[in-house]
Amino acid sequence: MNLDGLNESQKKAVTYDGKHLLVLAGAGTGKTKTIISRAAYLISKGVSPNKIQILTFTKRSASEIVSRVKSSLTSNQAQTLNGSTFHSWCNLLLSKYPNLFGTKSFTVIDSDDQVSIMKIICGNKNVAYEDLKIKPQSLIDLYSFGRNTKRNLTETIRFKLFNNLTDNETERNVTELKGKLEIIFRGYEQRKKERKYLDYDDILQVVANRMKVDEQARNIVSAQYDHILVDEMQDTNPLQWELLEPFQNICNLFCVGDDAQSIYSFRGADFKNVHLFTERVKDSIIFKLEDNYRSTQEILDISNWLLDKSTLNYNKRLKAVRGKGKLPKILNVENDWDEARWIADQISDNYTHKNKVYSDHLILSRSQFYTSKIQAIFLEKKIPYVTYGGRKFMEAAHIKDVVSALRVVNNTNDEIAWVRFLTLWEGIGEVKAAKFISDLLNFSTIEECIVWLKNIYINQANIIISEILKCIADNRHDVQQAVDRAFILMENKLSSTYREDWDNKRRPDFPVLAVLAKNYSNLGEFITECILDASTSINNSITLAGSDLEQADKNNDKVIISTIHSAKGLESDICFVVNVSPKVFPSIMSIGDMDEIEEERRVLYVALTRAKNELIITRNKNSIYSETKLLKTVNPSPNNPFQTIVDTYFLNGLPDELAEQDAIEIFNRQVQDLDKANTLEIYNGMDFS
Repeated sequence: MNLDGLNESQKKAVTYDGKHLLVLAGAGTGKTKTIISRAAYLISKGVSPNKIQILTFTKRSASEIVSRVKSSLTSNQAQTLNGSTFHSWCNLLLSKYPNLFGTKSFTVIDSDDQVSIMKIICGNKNVAYEDLKIKPQSLIDLYSFGRNTKRNLTETIRFKLFNNLTDNETERNVTELKGKLEIIFRGYEQRKKERKYLDYDDILQVVANRMKVDEQARNIVSAQYDHILVDEMQDTNPLQWELLEPFQNICNLFCVGDDAQSIYSFRGADFKNVHLFTERVKDSIIFKLEDNYRSTQEILDISNWLLDKSTLNYNKRLKAVRGKGKLPKILNVENDWDEARWIADQISDNYTHKNKVYSDHLILSRSQFYTSKIQAIFLEKKIPYVTYGGRKFMEAAHIKDVVSALRVVNNTNDEIAWVRFLTLWEGIGEVKAAKFISDLLNFSTIEECIVWLKNIYINQANIIISEILKCIADNRHDVQQAVDRAFILMENKLSSTYREDWDNKRRPDFPVLAVLAKNYSNLGEFITECILDASTSINNSITLAGSDLEQADKNNDKVIISTIHSAKGLESDICFVVNVSPKVFPSIMSIGDMDEIEEERRVLYVALTRAKNELIITRNKNSIYSETKLLKTVNPSPNNPFQTIVDTYFLNGLPDELAEQDAIEIFNRQVQDLDKANTLEIYNGMDFS
């Protein structure tokens, strides 16, 4: 393998011959290149590619890394290299060793299914739920957060519902809630067991539990891997760390991450997995990458300054390999509409007069809600754009309708899928569906279910229902054929149900679903992988991430509008970071919590470091001089026993030399009409000669 394209720090990491290594790679320092080169280096030194497992957080990222490793080597050396998400990897293990993990015939359920089960548990006159003012979705979130962060129920309640307070009144409330929530959560777990369901977190937990306590499992799995390479280590949560921990005694860990880009604590991510790496992993060391290849030094200077103002020691300072460039701009705006028009004008001018294309521009915000006015102006001015951070493909109702039919064939105990599939048809409401399901759950095979459904009378719906299920069952080992046939038989019903946007938005999704199905050998694997797959939305047209359809769309020239949390891995020549205003950075919801304040800082850091050549920051100038929110440091240390008051707005105190400032001025020119109306003249409109 040729190492000439690597700098000295990257070479040192790639060729490391010790046990375990953490590479702290700052934004734009070639993190992906380093992990690709590491995999290629190992293979070139004789390590079998099927003994290497690459773990990432999206299927797209995993596919890209594997593809680039293969292209960097000759003679098909890396054909058996494995790259996947944590959940896909664990699902592969569950599928490969169903007896070892006890997961034979189980169905993976999505977030909507989880809420449906929780609603069932909270209903049926559940005494524990009667006085609770917590919605089923919030109960699922609470349950999942506790599992992913490895907090017990008491700690989870205190942290999520009472802002981690420990006073006597809070403790009484926590104790009271704990008894009720334990009944509900145990009921939820029992329901999953009865219906042979695994939720999203179960996929990791089942593998982690078995690997932790079962030597036989460790022996079986350890025979497969010599090296595990983990990308974006700072985004791992305690459950994922629990999964990885046994492997430090099985194989070599090569982890790449950046603690300054840890921004997913709301999902349970714990940047301490990076900060405490050498304490948790024996025989490990840390290398740093600080040479930035993406941005100019001026952009890095403001990013470095932001980290320097932190109470945490990130101990990094990015240096621009490219040298100097334009000073970042802070634009002060009166309102959202003025901001949107100014951004649209800048992009149009760049496109028309400065030899820029639309895809040279990236717009980042805390949420897509804030960009609604920007999108409206773009539509008005016919500026093409694509949005990231929207609705997911597998969450779309029409997709879930078809998948529900696949699910009941795969698992006849799938109560939720039965409800969705049966109530789709005229003449079957929830009450009648519940009666049918009570009988259907007594059958052990889908063939028995089909016979029963065919013999009952509804209104001819039973005929089409049984026909659909039989077709899927007959093609269960040809998943693409099963999807195609199911869609053909259900199309009339779906087009009627979703007639308002069927042709333009919904119908085109089914060829994408069929293309996806082609890659799987059985229904269970397909259903699970689709639920686990990362996805996105393109201008409100739902498209699965990594699909041919999305890739074709990306080839078009469009401005990218993204949430900051969806922007990891993105970069752009010109980057607009909008609404960097007081009470937004940091969010007013974080005031009072130093950990949350610091995560907010990292969110802004991620946004700033997406820019390559031009960085434009906008903020509401009316908020700049608004009442300043102050924060008292919580849990003062012995070295600092006195609480100190600190300013929380991140751009306060920004040195003048780090950014130029400007303001939008809107001039409203009013045309004065005549006081007296002229006579309307229309008789000279045409020459009749």
